[in-house]
Amino acid sequence: MSGGRAVPAFTSATTDEAISFCVGVIDSSGVADELEALIKKRTGRRRHLNVRSLLVALLALAVDGRALHLKAATKLLFLGLPPTWREDLGVVGEALGRKPFLARYRQVRYLFHLVLSAVDPSVEAKDRVLPLVEAEARRKELSPEEVACRQERLERFMGDLLEASVKVCPAEELAGYDGSVGLDATPVPLWSRGPSKPAGTSASDPDGGWYVREGDHRDRPGPEGKALRKIYWALDAHIVTMGRPPGAPPTWPNLAFGVLLDKPGHGPARNGVKLLAQLRRRGWPAGYLGADRGYTQCLAEDFHLPVRALGYSLVMDYKVGELGRQASDQGAVMVEGAFYCPAMPEELVNASADKRAGRTDEVTSRSRTAARAKWRLVRKEGPDQDGYERFSCPAQGQRPHLCCPLRPGAAERALGEVPVLSPPELPPKVCTQSAITLAPDVGARYRQDLAFGTESWARTYATYRNTIEGLNGFVKDPAHEALAEPGRRRVRGVAAQSLFVTLLLMAANFRKVATFRHMVAEGRADKVAERARRRRVSLSGYRPPP
Repeated sequence: MSGGRAVPAFTSATTDEAISFCVGVIDSSGVADELEALIKKRTGRRRHLNVRSLLVALLALAVDGRALHLKAATKLLFLGLPPTWREDLGVVGEALGRKPFLARYRQVRYLFHLVLSAVDPSVEAKDRVLPLVEAEARRKELSPEEVACRQERLERFMGDLLEASVKVCPAEELAGYDGSVGLDATPVPLWSRGPSKPAGTSASDPDGGWYVREGDHRDRPGPEGKALRKIYWALDAHIVTMGRPPGAPPTWPNLAFGVLLDKPGHGPARNGVKLLAQLRRRGWPAGYLGADRGYTQCLAEDFHLPVRALGYSLVMDYKVGELGRQASDQGAVMVEGAFYCPAMPEELVNASADKRAGRTDEVTSRSRTAARAKWRLVRKEGPDQDGYERFSCPAQGQRPHLCCPLRPGAAERALGEVPVLSPPELPPKVCTQSAITLAPDVGARYRQDLAFGTESWARTYATYRNTIEGLNGFVKDPAHEALAEPGRRRVRGVAAQSLFVTLLLMAANFRKVATFRHMVAEGRADKVAERARRRRVSLSGYRPPP
């Protein structure tokens, strides 16, 4: 295997193989050296512990399925490491006995919070529950420029660490990756008590927010002013993961590519675009982007247009009120993300809405959705560098799809094709010109390349949505990373949680790489691509034996 790294079997965090692997990954990220430069002080006592050893210890705990507690990192560094690795990592001192151990524990805590001080964009006090007045008085005074600088550092270091976990795969193992991704936000419960309005107290971790099940998951009044049910105090982890085409055999592992943390329901568009832009800057290709309705409802200028500018092709679903006609320009009518002839019959326009409302059955809905293809405008050119595209009427060309009286020259070539029975009385430009040019902001919020509701769209959307949902469940497995267990991540604040979540996603990536390689070695890749049986109950299990 050229490049990459062999992922060891992590039977213990203190084995020579496990420590060597973690050291190699941390060194390849370059994060430890950059953090050392940021926290270096010219005066004061020299530190006897470095950032490199701290990150190695935390990563070793993560890949071994242990809680990311600073006390556990202290035990690993001062009591669990072999002497050769202690010397290599610069770990000096003993921790035999209660007082020596507490002294080393203070060293680890001091270094960890010193690192956080260089990348923490939060101004909140987060050591305990405080009265609101005291919490307000204890907020740090940071300029907007300093907050933005720390946020940029935090995001860059998280990206560098995750990139190092992806680069465990050699170039040939990722050579077939087409750039398609899944994007979603998943709640990360915090080791914190939420704020109390009756008591007038703040949360012990004010960087979080209430996660609610309904709507966009942010804490806000519901219908008729009623409060939505609050689930827990949490942060949202916006995660982007690699994806494979529908039904394709696995030729690369689907790894977590990037992560950003924010309050629940806050900034899904902003955080999603940041992650995708980060991937493009790192040289990864752009393909399909599978995103749920939480991103569909974002403003086009905040999400859809930037995503398309980055080269991604959106595959998304719509709410009931967004089905049917969505936009129009020069006579071209957008129906569920694609542009169609203005004379397309109403039963085809409303095919998806009728299905959602239960007015048509599955067979009828599918036939109507498939019939739309004849009425779809034909792309002639583009999109160009500005996003403009040229479309022509489907009744034109050497092989027209429609037989339209407004295109008499093409009528002979369209014999036997779908007739246009009700052409517009006042023909718009799409009916009179050879082609029209559509700007990228026309229906930008709903625009997608795959025809909504078709088999191709359904399989593609389901594939990338299931990929990201599968990763969310994978990293929340309580036997391994246990992302949903706040007691395993007890340091408060968005900076600390960002580092912990990144390390857990790195550990999840290593598990995925090891599983993928094992599957390929056994020749099971093609079998994995086969569609699993969805029948969970069978009468054959109830038949008596002969």
